[in-house]
Amino acid sequence: MRIRNMLLAGLTAATATVQAQNPVVQTWFTSDPAPMVDGDRMYMYTGHDEDNADFFWMYEWRCYSTADMVNWTDHGGLMSLDTFSWADDRAWAAQTIKRNGKYYWYICAHSKITNGMAIGVAVADSPTGPFKDALGKPLFDNGSWDNIDPTVMIDDDGQAYIYWGNPQLYFAKLNNDMVSFNGEVKKIPMTEEGFGAPSMKEREKGKKYKDCYTEGPWITKRNGKYWLLYAAGGVPEHIAYSVSDKPEGPWKYMGPIMPLEDTKSFTNHCGVADFKGHSYFFYHTGKLPRGGGFGRSCAVEEFKYNADGTFPIIHHTDKGVDPIGKLCPFQRVEAETMAFSRGVKSEQNAADGVYITEIHNDDYIKVREVDFNKQPRFFSASLASGMRGGVMELHLDSIKGEKIAEIKIGNTGGWENWTSVKIEIEKTVSGTRDLYFVFKGEKGVKLMNFNWWQFTDGSEMKSNKAGLIPSETNLPGCSSPSLDMENRAHFSIFAPKTSRIVVDVCGKKYPMEKDANGLWTCTTDPLVVGNHYYFLEVDGYRVSDPNTYTIFGCSRMASQIEVAEGEEGDYYRPQQGVAKGQVRSVEYFSETQKKWRRAMVYTPADYDKSKKKYPVLYLQHGMAEDETGWSTQGRMNHIMDNLIASGECEPMIVVMESGDIEVGFAPRMGAGNPEEQRMQYGASFYTVLLEDLIPMVERTFRCKTGRENRAMAGLSWGGFQTFNVVLPHLDKFAYLGTFSGALFGIDVKTCFDGVFADADKFNSQVKYFFMGCGSEENFGTEQMTTQLKQMGINVDFYVSPGTHHEWLTWRRCLKQYLPHLFRKN
Repeated sequence: MRIRNMLLAGLTAATATVQAQNPVVQTWFTSDPAPMVDGDRMYMYTGHDEDNADFFWMYEWRCYSTADMVNWTDHGGLMSLDTFSWADDRAWAAQTIKRNGKYYWYICAHSKITNGMAIGVAVADSPTGPFKDALGKPLFDNGSWDNIDPTVMIDDDGQAYIYWGNPQLYFAKLNNDMVSFNGEVKKIPMTEEGFGAPSMKEREKGKKYKDCYTEGPWITKRNGKYWLLYAAGGVPEHIAYSVSDKPEGPWKYMGPIMPLEDTKSFTNHCGVADFKGHSYFFYHTGKLPRGGGFGRSCAVEEFKYNADGTFPIIHHTDKGVDPIGKLCPFQRVEAETMAFSRGVKSEQNAADGVYITEIHNDDYIKVREVDFNKQPRFFSASLASGMRGGVMELHLDSIKGEKIAEIKIGNTGGWENWTSVKIEIEKTVSGTRDLYFVFKGEKGVKLMNFNWWQFTDGSEMKSNKAGLIPSETNLPGCSSPSLDMENRAHFSIFAPKTSRIVVDVCGKKYPMEKDANGLWTCTTDPLVVGNHYYFLEVDGYRVSDPNTYTIFGCSRMASQIEVAEGEEGDYYRPQQGVAKGQVRSVEYFSETQKKWRRAMVYTPADYDKSKKKYPVLYLQHGMAEDETGWSTQGRMNHIMDNLIASGECEPMIVVMESGDIEVGFAPRMGAGNPEEQRMQYGASFYTVLLEDLIPMVERTFRCKTGRENRAMAGLSWGGFQTFNVVLPHLDKFAYLGTFSGALFGIDVKTCFDGVFADADKFNSQVKYFFMGCGSEENFGTEQMTTQLKQMGINVDFYVSPGTHHEWLTWRRCLKQYLPHLFRKN
């Protein structure tokens, strides 16, 4: 874990109240800003000062961009010293320029070849790369230490020029290829007329020179004149400028632009750019916590040219610039897009790009000018945690402003094992607002990583022009898969380099067809309502669909498509005005297995507001699923919320555990009789539940204890486990349910020491016994209930009409089962 350099004490409440925008990047130290406008975005290319440095220790170059000048997106470290085989140290100031659809990034670094500083150039087809060394060698390398801080300009006639140097200023023409010189490299004469003094040494001799060129040149052209801005005056530096009628001079010293001020940095480095009718001046300070001369941070100020075209005096500020646009929250927004932050860092990898990390208690991210031009209905975010997780709160306008939502996340299985969470927004949100993501959790530990976020207004559920309705399990903005009026699923994937793709929906395979542009499509047979697992087979590899939220099923992360019911399915959908309970991720230590385990625990909406105790339902999933199944595929929390709100069931705590059946059963060679193996599948959970899980739940939550306050139910193999836990331990449970229970091989006359043989005794002990299944499956449930009834056992039998061995069957079973639990006689 990286050492945090953004101490909470470093940013005061006063800073937050004045809408501080400077420095514009708070996650890393950034230096030597080089702005470039491309289309509707302003890009800022920077150096990177390492944390806790005692010199200019710099090894990479970074890039940030904005459309509104207040929300900056971090594109990560796009180049490092490793990009240049000839470089081994000091990734110092650089600048990027566009020509003929390509982007040329001119850098300086220490040369292995001559042991001096050298100028290099990288090229890319995009402003954010990937960049590669354009030459495989330096553009200029003569062994001198003068070769730093390149700046580039393309003149009106197409001629490109490059300048660099400290303390001497160099100048050259570039060929149209932008990677070779047109003629010689020349020195620009350092004169008092041109730069205020011949050199720093001459200025220091005592004569009252006006100023002197030091380093960090920036060349631009305006109103037919060439303006050269630079760090001036020696150390400490300020920004001054000179003007010329020609690119090579002679130059005329004009005076300071940013005079010497207490910026907390003894160097400065500037760039200027016009963007959307505004003029901006970029520079750096040392004003971040733990910043300074070797920990610099980029800042920006808006300015207006003087009437004669010269530069005004520009002072550094903490406030920074005003917004010139708005941010749309109804499209995916990268978490690394922010106006200000405290505590967090950014990180990147090849698979996920840039994301936010090092999130701790009370850290926050601020996004400005968020345009809620319509009421948001849902909020989605991609999060990951390798530890206990935490809470992400959404506040309006300030850290302690109105809270409109919160997301709780537990351990997702790793810091880059992302889970997409979607929650409903119940509060009214409108207008242009600032949005704060405030993080809460255990103090001192890293809580989570944050990848992206998005609001939706529910319109994504409406049909598109082709009459197709995107599946509600799609990622925001994704139209595939979509469903037609006959519930056929339509898939489309753009993969021009792929040779074969097959869609596998619950075992039925549909080959996709590829058009001339590389778009693959297929349409399934009509699907029954409910939740369906599916996979893509891409050139023989079985993968999840990147267009959908993934869930755990079939012993792995899987894709899902939801074929929606009509209004009759509202019982498992979130409803406006219905108070929402919480599904909490709880880690606990199993003494019986000597390892950590996880349970998902539902608490009713009033749990945190009351002091009362609640009965507990232990609810198990089926084979090859895990503890998240009931709250994702099963919609258990919405079913609970709606039934509690309507008064149809008692408020209760619901506990869901993996049950040691995440990996589907397969007989192991040499491990004994396959049937005996099958009967022992998941049996390791029985002791865990009785000796570890129940005690942990009753220690951790406000639970009513005793058998009359405990129920258990399970679907498929979870039903088998329910029989094996409850029936031998009726001293611990008073309620029993199975949904499509995998009860093969159980003889009701003799099982569990003849528990059903004495019907009167059984009926007096078990307050409610439920068994349900789908009408289209053949799991023997009806036959078993018939036998039990013939033996005098009170068992309630339910058939879900028209459904198979699937989640819709089990949602309906749960809805039937819950109203009978914990009722007072």
